[in-house]
Amino acid sequence: MPGLSVLVILEAGEIYDTARKQLTQNQYQNNYRIADSVMEAFRVLHHDAIDIILVQANLAVEDILKQYPFIPCIALGSRSEQNRLETLLKLGASDYMFTDLSDWYTMIDTNIYRIWNIRNSLQQELLFASQRYHNLVEALPDIVYELDPQGHFTFVNQAVRSLGYEPEELLGKHFSTILFEEDIPQVSRDNILKLYKDNTTGDRFAPKLFDERRSVERKTENLELRIKRKSIRPGFIMEEMYASIISYGEVSSAGTYQFINGSSQRIFIGTVGIIRDITLRRKSEEMLRKMYQAVDQSPAGILIININLLIEYVNPAFFSMTGSGPEQVIGNKFLEYFANTSDQNTYEDLLSSLQAGIDWKGEICCHKMNGDPFWSSLTISAIRNPNGSLTHYLCIIEDISRRKTLDELLKNAKEAAEAANKAKSEFLANMGHEIRTPLAGIIALTEVLLTDNPRSDQYDRIKAIQSSSQSLLAILNDLLDLSKIEARAIEFYRENFDLNETITTLLLPYKAQAEEKGITFQYSIDDGGFPTIYADRIKINRIISNLVSNAIKFTETGQVSIHCVIRAKDNTPGLFVTVKDTGVGISGMDQQRLFKHFTQLHSKLSKKHHGTGLGLAISKELAVKMGGDITFDSIPGQGSTFYFYTPVGVATGKPFEVDEFNYIAKKRLSILIAEDNPVNRDYLHYFIKKAGHMVEVAEDGLVAIQKLEKGDFDLILMDLQMPGMDGISAASTIRSYKGINYDPQIPIIALTAYTEPELAVHEQKLSDFDAYVSKPINATSLLSLIDTIMTKKEYFDINRLKQHYVSSKDEFKRLLLIASQDLPKHMEQFITYHEQGNYTDAAEYLHGLVSIFSAIGSIRGLQLIKRYRRTVQDQNYEALEEDARDIQRETLGIRRQIQQTLGEL
Repeated sequence: MPGLSVLVILEAGEIYDTARKQLTQNQYQNNYRIADSVMEAFRVLHHDAIDIILVQANLAVEDILKQYPFIPCIALGSRSEQNRLETLLKLGASDYMFTDLSDWYTMIDTNIYRIWNIRNSLQQELLFASQRYHNLVEALPDIVYELDPQGHFTFVNQAVRSLGYEPEELLGKHFSTILFEEDIPQVSRDNILKLYKDNTTGDRFAPKLFDERRSVERKTENLELRIKRKSIRPGFIMEEMYASIISYGEVSSAGTYQFINGSSQRIFIGTVGIIRDITLRRKSEEMLRKMYQAVDQSPAGILIININLLIEYVNPAFFSMTGSGPEQVIGNKFLEYFANTSDQNTYEDLLSSLQAGIDWKGEICCHKMNGDPFWSSLTISAIRNPNGSLTHYLCIIEDISRRKTLDELLKNAKEAAEAANKAKSEFLANMGHEIRTPLAGIIALTEVLLTDNPRSDQYDRIKAIQSSSQSLLAILNDLLDLSKIEARAIEFYRENFDLNETITTLLLPYKAQAEEKGITFQYSIDDGGFPTIYADRIKINRIISNLVSNAIKFTETGQVSIHCVIRAKDNTPGLFVTVKDTGVGISGMDQQRLFKHFTQLHSKLSKKHHGTGLGLAISKELAVKMGGDITFDSIPGQGSTFYFYTPVGVATGKPFEVDEFNYIAKKRLSILIAEDNPVNRDYLHYFIKKAGHMVEVAEDGLVAIQKLEKGDFDLILMDLQMPGMDGISAASTIRSYKGINYDPQIPIIALTAYTEPELAVHEQKLSDFDAYVSKPINATSLLSLIDTIMTKKEYFDINRLKQHYVSSKDEFKRLLLIASQDLPKHMEQFITYHEQGNYTDAAEYLHGLVSIFSAIGSIRGLQLIKRYRRTVQDQNYEALEEDARDIQRETLGIRRQIQQTLGEL
C-alpha cells in the first residue's frame, strides 16, 4: 500500500513535542504533517490532499467534521477525556486513541491502516449499494422522482419516457410541467393536507407537494391527478395519463433533511415521490360505471345468478316488474318465480338447460309477489371464466303481457278475417258453379238458334246474346280462379308436353285476331334442346293467353311479338316468355296498380276495353305459386314488354346441367340417394357431389336400408314411389330400427312428384320424414335445405360452444380432443357393466359421460342418461336395453360431430 498523507493537529506541549520528535525521526512510509491549531489545519487542508486526520479532542473537532466529513478523522485524548471522545464518535469521528499511554504514538500506523481499510470497504459497499439502488429505481415501471424544496426535479428515472420525456429534459424544471394547468390547484396545501396519512401537524407544518415541512414521517394517500404527456408538435392536443402520486416528504436515508451547526434543527431539502400510471384502471372503472348505470337504468329486468341458481344481483326494473324488494329476492332461488307456471314443458326445458350449463331463450308465464300472473320473455346466458368453467348466469327478463294480449287479439282478428274470407271465397265458388249451369244452357241455345236459319235481324240479336254470354263466362272463370287462389284451393297438375306444339296451337287464334286488327304478329320458340318439358300446361297457357290478349287489346298499330325459350335460372331449367307490343304503354301511376285485383287503367281505356281487371292479377298469382314471376317494362305511348318466368322439369334426355352452379356446402356430408329413375338419380348425384358432399345411390328402399346398415351416412334423400320397397315403407323401417349400426333418427328428405294439395292428403304417411321436396327439384334449394336440416340436427350446438371459447382456440380444440378420446373409454366400460347385468354400477359409471356432455352442451345426451338412471331406479329392466342403445347411438353421433369439427379446425 502506498504511503498515506496524514495531518496531525496537536497543541504545543508535552504530547506535541513527543509526537513531533517520534513521527519525524522515525522513517515511516506515511507522510505526516503536523499542525498546532485548527486554523493552521484548515490552511493545510485547503492546499494539500490529506487522506486521514488525527486531531486532539479538546480542539474544535466539530468544525473539522462538518467541513470535511469525507476525510476519516481519529480523535486523540487521555482516558479522562473518554466522554468527549465518545461524543466525537457520534458526531462522525472514525475512531479515537488514548495519548496517556507511553507508546501511543507507535500504534498510530496500525490504527491508520485499519481505518483506511474499513473506509475502503465501506466505500465499495456504498458504491455497490448505490449501483443496486440505481438499477432497481431505473427498472421500476413507475416514475420515481426527487424534488428540491421549490418543487423542481433533481432526479427522475427512465420510466418518465412513457410521458414522452427523456430524464434530462425534466431536470431543473418544476413539477407542474407535467400537470395540466387546471389541475395545479389540486396540489395546493389545503387539498393535499387531508390526503396525508395520520396527519397531526398544525397549519404551520401542514404539508404540500412541493414544499413539505412537518415533524412526523408521512406520505400522501389517494392523490390521483391527470399527467400531461409531452406535446408532439405545437397546437397538438396532448394525451392525458391518469396517475396515482405517492409523495414521501421525509425520508432520512434519502437525505431529505439537513442539520445545522450540530443542533437538532432540520432544514427541508427535498421530496421523494412515485407516479404510478392508473389510466387503464380509471378507464376500466369508467366503463364499469357506465355498464352499471346502463344495467341499473335498463327497462328490462336483469339478474345475475350463481351456479346454485341463487340470485346475487337484480336491477330496479325487476323489483317493479315483480312487485318485490331486495330482501325478497337477493339470496333466493331463481326458479321459484317459475315453478308454478302452467307451462310445465317450458319449465322443464328451462331447468334442463340451466342444469346443463347452456343458454336458454323463451317465453314463460310467472307470478308477481301478490300472485298475479304475467308473461315474460326470458333470455339466460351462461357466464364462464377464461378456463371455460361456468361461474354465473346472466338473465334478462321483460314483461310481455301486453304484447301477448295484443298478439292474442291479432290472432283472433286474423282467424276471423281468414274465416270470413274463406266463407266469401266458398260462397263465390258455389255461386259461380250455380251460375255456370244456366249460362252454359244459354250459350248452347244460341248455337241451336243460329243453325235454324234465323232472319237477318234475328241472327244479329242471337250473335249479340252469344257474345255477351261468352264475355260473362270469361268473367265468371276469372272470379272462380280468384276464389280458388284466395281459398288456397288452386291445384297444379304437371304433365309432359311438347313445348313447340303447345305454344304454336295456343297462339294461332291470337295471330288471326291481330291480323284482323291490322297489326303484325310474330313469335319464336327456342326449346334449348329440350322439346318435351314437365310442367302445368294449362296454367302456363292461361298466363300466356292473358299477356298476349292484353297486348293485342291495347295495340292499335305496329306489332306484337312473343319469344319463348328454355334456359337455366338458379341452376334449374326454366321457361322464359317475353311479350312485347307497340301499344299505348302504361304510365307510372298505373304501373303501381297493374297487378292489383279488380284494377283497370285510366277511364278512357276502361270505356274502350272492357274487362274485370283480374287477368294480370290472376296471372301474377299463378306465376308466383308455380315458383316464377311476371315483371314488365313500359313507356307511355311507345308500348310495353312483359316477362314471364316459371321453373319446369325436363322430361327426357340428360340432366339439365349448367356451368353457373357454384353452391358450396357448409359442411361435407355423406349422403345416400334412394331414387329409381336413372335421370333424376344422375341429376341429384351430379349437383350434390359438385357441392362438396360424398354420395352413394340406391335403386329402391330395400337397397337403401342395406347400404345404410353397412355404411356411415349423415342424411338420406328418399323417393316416395319406387318399385319393391317404396320410400314411405323404407322410412318407416329405418325409424323403427332397434340396432346400433345406424341412427334411426337420421335426417330423411322425401322426393316426390305430389303437389301440395296431394301431399296434404298423405300428411300422415310423411310423418317419418324431416322434410319433402317436390319435383322438378331445384338443386340449390335442395342443398340449402340440407344445410338447414343438418344445422338443426346437430348433436350439440357447436357454434354456441365456440363462442364460449372465442378467446382461446387452443382450449376449444383441447376440449374436443379430450372428449373424442374419453368418450369411447367411458362407453366401453358402461357397456361392459350393462351387459353383465350390473345396472347400478353402469348407471354410476355414466358420470364420466355427464361431465363431457355438460361441457359441450349436449342436452339430449344428458336427458338419455337421466332416463337410464331413472329406469334403473324403477327396476324396469325391459326398457333398459333400449335406453342403453339410445345412449350408445347418441355417443357415437356426438363423437362423429366432434371429429368433423376437429377436421375443420
